[in-house]
Amino acid sequence: MTKSISGKKPRKKTERSQPQPVLQKKQRNRIADWLIKAFGIKSMIMAAAGCLLLYVVISENKGYQWMWTNLLKANWNIIRQHRNATLDERYQMKLGFDYVFWNYVKQNTPEDAVILFPLKEYNTEKADNRQLTYKTNNKMWVTHFIYPRRMLYKDEQDTNPLYKEVTHVAIIAGHGYEDLEYPAGNRTYFTVLPKKQGDNNLTNK
Repeated sequence: MTKSISGKKPRKKTERSQPQPVLQKKQRNRIADWLIKAFGIKSMIMAAAGCLLLYVVISENKGYQWMWTNLLKANWNIIRQHRNATLDERYQMKLGFDYVFWNYVKQNTPEDAVILFPLKEYNTEKADNRQLTYKTNNKMWVTHFIYPRRMLYKDEQDTNPLYKEVTHVAIIAGHGYEDLEYPAGNRTYFTVLPKKQGDNNLTNK
């Protein structure tokens, strides 16, 4: 072992301390202290537990997975791809012929109309290469698009008092003509007609 001129062993050079990690640690401690003071330990634990529970529920529940993947993300992609599309155009892209027909019913009936839809088993029947989906059998869903017009299905005729107030009939896949109080002329598979002849008043529309 070499010695110095003075005869003493040379001192090992001490490595310089690196202040940067210490500063980062202090900074993290300050942030942690601020969070604890601002929200409290219990609140932070409850928030963390809530986030964990939400993650588990979403990852394990197929319904939430569908809502996120098929509904929210799909709708967002449509919006991004068609930024300049109108609301009607976006509804049509998303709902297809369902929205086209519901909107037609809305545009061709007065606001105070009571519309009779055929039996639910007929509402999804295909005709003339067109077909409504099961959504037409959801009264709340359809009413959302035709409001303030009211609607009911033919199988409610014995239970729904609104049946006596029917003013219009929705013709779906050719079904519904039998509920008109007059013989229809030119028939089509999808339309809406007044129940009584000459009663298609749109002044309240």
